[in-house]
Amino acid sequence: MSHEQYDEPEENFIESYHPKINEVAEKFLVDLHEEHFRLPEDFPLCALLIGEAFDQLYSTGRIPGREFHADVYKQKPMKITQKVFVPTKQFPKFNFTGKILGPKGNSLRRLREETQCKIIIKGRGSMRDRSREEELRSMGDPKYAHLNKDLYVEISTIAPPAECYARVAYALAEIRKYLIPDKNDEVSHEQLRETMEMNPEMAKSSYSSNPKLYRSVFAKSGAGGTPKF
Repeated sequence: MSHEQYDEPEENFIESYHPKINEVAEKFLVDLHEEHFRLPEDFPLCALLIGEAFDQLYSTGRIPGREFHADVYKQKPMKITQKVFVPTKQFPKFNFTGKILGPKGNSLRRLREETQCKIIIKGRGSMRDRSREEELRSMGDPKYAHLNKDLYVEISTIAPPAECYARVAYALAEIRKYLIPDKNDEVSHEQLRETMEMNPEMAKSSYSSNPKLYRSVFAKSGAGGTPKF
């Protein structure tokens, strides 16, 4: 299966996750909506700041601008959220979303389990259903304002301070492997092997545009015969 033809994962990695928002943050959201509605169109910078506040609150569940201290004495759990740049402008033809998801979304699911972090693909091009993405983008709902931005990955976790930073550091190191625009690296090999185990015919047809990768994995798998393209 090529990076251009990944199956739809069993769960929607974008719409399935929303942070918990307490009553104070809910009130803040209401105030933001009211101010955004009253704001004249000739204040674009103010609108931008309000949009960023929406984005941060929906990402972290916390009111932006409030100073936060880590409580290492009591080891009080904290939350860290880190956005990760995806080089879509440098490599516009490479399907980073497909490579991060992997077959049936399994690559992203394993990343989440191994790093103990929530890892979500956001931004323009993050949804396989482009018509659905355009529909959500045109709604103007701040919850989906990220769809107007360039593609990025959002990593977050909740744990005691030192553990929290360690998890995010590990996730950043691991996610980098999926942000390298190479269709013949170890990640691609592993994803093809996984696809061959699930559906050999689909693997053959989907990876026909990359015969070098297919032959390499085909030979390592010990399958008989020679693939023909």
